Amino acid sequence: MARLPAGIYLRRPGYRILSALVLAVLVAGVVLLARLFGSATPDGTTDAVPAPEPSRTVSSTEGNDSVYTGPSPSAEVAPSAAIEAGDAFVRAWLQPTDGRSQEQWFAGLSRHALPDLAAQLREVDPTTNPATSVTGEPTATVLSETSARVVVPTNAGPATTLCVLTADGWRVATIDLGE
Repeated sequence: MARLPAGIYLRRPGYRILSALVLAVLVAGVVLLARLFGSATPDGTTDAVPAPEPSRTVSSTEGNDSVYTGPSPSAEVAPSAAIEAGDAFVRAWLQPTDGRSQEQWFAGLSRHALPDLAAQLREVDPTTNPATSVTGEPTATVLSETSARVVVPTNAGPATTLCVLTADGWRVATIDLGE
């Protein structure tokens, strides 16, 4: 009897079908055995190991840097200078309705902002800001000795600022409208 070359059985359709059937029977057998001999609780559910909670590694370079999600706030009263800085920034940040130019708008708010935030707002068109007026008194929450969250109500929703203490006094690091 002549011997077939190596691998010839996979080139013939009949051998492929036979190989697939053998593999299917083996998989079905393993699944059946697992079901028969797996442990079950009295209510009929299997006693499976719970899936671990997904974990997430946060990189300092990812995420939205305009929303502060730092440590939980304390019950301390925020310094009035922090509240004043957040309120002054939001009032300067509102859409100008008095004819101010973009340059005038930017000059007014940049003195209350950290350099990073000011750089982000340098080319912003203030007429796209939906907020045009403050509608209430600012509230503040102390986050640490050098930071506070100041919320100023506006006609477009609350404007939330993160104020930080710098060598030049309290300055706004981030702003988020409507949270």
